[in-house]
Amino acid sequence: MCNFKSEKHTYDDLAAHYNASFASITEEVDLIKEKFSIMLKKDDALKAIGLQNSTELGSQMLKYNEKNNLPANLTKEALTEMRWYQRFLSAYNNDGIYERYYENAFDYFPTHALTAGEPDKFKMFRWGLVPFWQKDEAKAMKDRLTTVNCIHEEMWDKPSLRDAIKNGQRCLIPVTGFYEWRWLDEAGTIKIPYYITFRDQKVRSMAGLYSRWKNPQNGEYYYSYTILTCPANTIMEYVHNAKKRMPVFIDKENEKDWLNRDLKKDDIMDLCKPYQDPSMRAYTISKMLTTRGINLNVPEIRAPFSYNDSIQQASEFLQRGDRKKAITVFKESMNASAEISKVEDEQLKLAAAQGVKDELVMA
Repeated sequence: MCNFKSEKHTYDDLAAHYNASFASITEEVDLIKEKFSIMLKKDDALKAIGLQNSTELGSQMLKYNEKNNLPANLTKEALTEMRWYQRFLSAYNNDGIYERYYENAFDYFPTHALTAGEPDKFKMFRWGLVPFWQKDEAKAMKDRLTTVNCIHEEMWDKPSLRDAIKNGQRCLIPVTGFYEWRWLDEAGTIKIPYYITFRDQKVRSMAGLYSRWKNPQNGEYYYSYTILTCPANTIMEYVHNAKKRMPVFIDKENEKDWLNRDLKKDDIMDLCKPYQDPSMRAYTISKMLTTRGINLNVPEIRAPFSYNDSIQQASEFLQRGDRKKAITVFKESMNASAEISKVEDEQLKLAAAQGVKDELVMA
């Protein structure tokens, strides 16, 4: 699984790595900025802050989102749309640099990708593939919930994806890293977040499939992609212990091959293997990425954070028979769901006894 990713690169670095143009991306971003600027004029406070002050804009809109704080000149729907624009554009605050420290697949932000159709031009695509044959808009939007990832072993047969792979619609998605959770209990009620990245911080390419869907209601095209997954490498076997999968990465020397529409099935499958980059590392981060009502597109979301003191504290409470305090520690310090109250004592003890590796590197 891969539902959350991260990227920070200059446009020049991306253009040089892939030998591709970023021009269409900047043009599309400028159009979105123009739309957002028009919307800001609906509210004097937001207009005064201005488009260039993204963080302050986000803070003001979060205030508006609080109970009984919505100005009379804005609707909830308009505020939701404006917040989406602000969060999308926050990655483009600094000229010439793309800074998306945290991307949630289910925000459906347009993201730059390279396709087999036009391998020399970056294009905007949204995460969660909509098959071209879908005739109903509501069903299309529902489809993308289940096509954020695709098990690569199933891509030739899965109805929503088989046309894309058979038509050579493969793509590359640039990243700096991604996020995943380790489960401390069998049901996943207690989870520890990890950030998986590379020591050199250079661009890496996730492998995907893409689609172009025409909305029958308005005739507009919707461009989307899915990220392929494969069995985990040694790092991801530990981190993603629930399913032991990871995104498919394509080495730089094979990127052109991946975008070759004439690539044979056996060659495609050979490229979908566990990634063995010696620069890969994973480390625990805070539960900030699941916190609501704050700006998540900040470098701090990727900062190292250790849980072992909290796990040790929970273990000591359990050993003394104080289940309530142990559960409080799990809830306050880690990603523990409300279902933790139903977890049996033995499972809690096992979760608290195992500890967590703060950092992993490729052997």
